[in-house]
Amino acid sequence: MDTFRIPDLRTPVPAALNPELQQATVATDAWLDEFGLVPTEEARRHVRRTRVDRLTAWLCPNASREALTLITQWNAWLFQLDDQFDDDPVRGYQPERWREAFGPLFAVLDGTVTDGRLARSLADLWHRTAAVRSPEWQRRFAPHLLWYFDSYRAEMIHREEGRVPGLQQYLAHRRASFAFDAVLDLMEIGTGVDLPDRLHAHPSYADLREAVIYANACINDLYSLPKELAHDYAFNAVTVIGHHHRCGLQEAAERVAVMQAGYVQRILDLEQVLPGRLTRDGLSGDAVEDAQRCVRDFHALTAGNVAWSKETGRYAEIETEPTYLTDLFIP
Repeated sequence: MDTFRIPDLRTPVPAALNPELQQATVATDAWLDEFGLVPTEEARRHVRRTRVDRLTAWLCPNASREALTLITQWNAWLFQLDDQFDDDPVRGYQPERWREAFGPLFAVLDGTVTDGRLARSLADLWHRTAAVRSPEWQRRFAPHLLWYFDSYRAEMIHREEGRVPGLQQYLAHRRASFAFDAVLDLMEIGTGVDLPDRLHAHPSYADLREAVIYANACINDLYSLPKELAHDYAFNAVTVIGHHHRCGLQEAAERVAVMQAGYVQRILDLEQVLPGRLTRDGLSGDAVEDAQRCVRDFHALTAGNVAWSKETGRYAEIETEPTYLTDLFIP
């Protein structure tokens, strides 16, 4: 593999770690054990080196203990699901197994729970989250989660065919596969807001949120690249650019860093005009204030993502033949 250096990334504010981290860690470890999501010592070691608890504490530095714990458990669940496909050399390449795996997860959101570990733990998360979120929020979040589930089928098909998507096709897919639409929904719990549909539908807020998603996807693609190359995983902006522009990893990485800086600038530009545009279009003062609180947390999230990416063992300790995988779809 070509060596490359991760370029400097743009973060307008310094990262901050939530002081409730320790309590959220203890509660999340207990929750993972309760649902059998770390059934082996190798799986436990992998979770510890990933440090999803610190990721969430970096992403949500201002969340209450209760909110931080719930979001940490969601993130831990998402990571466990992700490993079932991205790191599994069999399941991740068989599109016909997608429905078998995801059918029970789709059913959870319709009120049907099977005995699989991932399905039972998802049902627990969904039940506790719905208890503290409005029906509007739930109607937004569920499609975002299902969109993420569906992204695995597209990746399986690409893997089976051995195709490298073009950059625009990749970016359209990346928004779904990154799961950050769902993560930003969850962050509203940490921010302490429950935004109305009308605000989410406003073009300026929707554009700003999209820029946050892509800025952070670029960060993730840069730091996760060594792991993904080791697993022959082609869905990464660096490899897509390198393939189509016929350039080395370093040049491709520099181009991704330029993209990340451009998305951050887009966030900053929209932040300046957002209050005026929302007010002009009839959004209430409370809605405008809540939107601004979310934007401030978006900045903290982006800085926190970089901080976690530098410290996590998920991308530094790579197993080409993972020993930590166990089938979490079974009872």
